[in-house]
Amino acid sequence: MTKLTATELWDALDDATIDAEIESALAKTPEEHRRDLVAAGFNLDEVNAKADALFASLQPPAPVSAAGPWRRRAAVVVPIALALAAAVALVVEAGRPPPPVAHAPPPETSAERAVSLRREAGEACGQQKWQACLEDLDEARALDAAGDQAPEIQALRRAAAERR
Repeated sequence: MTKLTATELWDALDDATIDAEIESALAKTPEEHRRDLVAAGFNLDEVNAKADALFASLQPPAPVSAAGPWRRRAAVVVPIALALAAAVALVVEAGRPPPPVAHAPPPETSAERAVSLRREAGEACGQQKWQACLEDLDEARALDAAGDQAPEIQALRRAAAERR
């Protein structure tokens, strides 16, 4: 537990004292309060007379008018609020992107598949995965034999076969 500073200790004691005073005042009856005021030197008849005079001098509140102005105001505010809500809905809807088209991409041709297999084979050879490189090159040759004649593909095939 940390040690309280002098100010914190004083505030804690002060709060406890105030709480005790409030509890004590709430526990008293009205008669006990009157006795305490008289003992403190207050003349309750004089205080009551001043309070009565103050109350008599107050003006009564202005009468509340009928609900007519509120009805007229509602007749203007409600349509304006509805128009604003409709405008906001239109702006939000206009700002949305169009829905995506649900068409599937066209199927990959055998030549395109062979090109992607050769690219994957090059990556496999770069990672020294020689068996995977050769398998991709063989599959690409089965799909597109002419593409296998390219010099860079032949070099990949030779490097993979030598290091396998």
